[in-house]
Amino acid sequence: QVKFMKSKPGAAMVEMADGYGVDRAITHLNNNFMFGQKLNVCVSKQQAIMPGQSYGLEDGSCSYKDFSGSRNNRFSTPEQAAKNRIQHPSNVLHFFNAPLDVTEDNFYEV
Repeated sequence: QVKFMKSKPGAAMVEMADGYGVDRAITHLNNNFMFGQKLNVCVSKQQAIMPGQSYGLEDGSCSYKDFSGSRNNRFSTPEQAAKNRIQHPSNVLHFFNAPLDVTEDNFYEV
């Protein structure tokens, strides 16, 4: 679950499935840069996100989203989570299981 904070613009709370996920997020994301902004990732005093009343963000999207049922959630089962290759953020694109005929030009097209 992700909830953007109305009282703190630019801040969001993210609920992870377990403490190990929290530790990984802090280790890999804290003090890194994304889109020119330094990320500050820390543990919240709150144990869970309460959906409550959401509001519209500047781009028109909702301030609350639950990704737990998303097919793109790579951590929804222990079997899926075991297949993940966790990497520190870098300027390198890690791409696995590419077809043999993929070229650099194909990536530029994407």
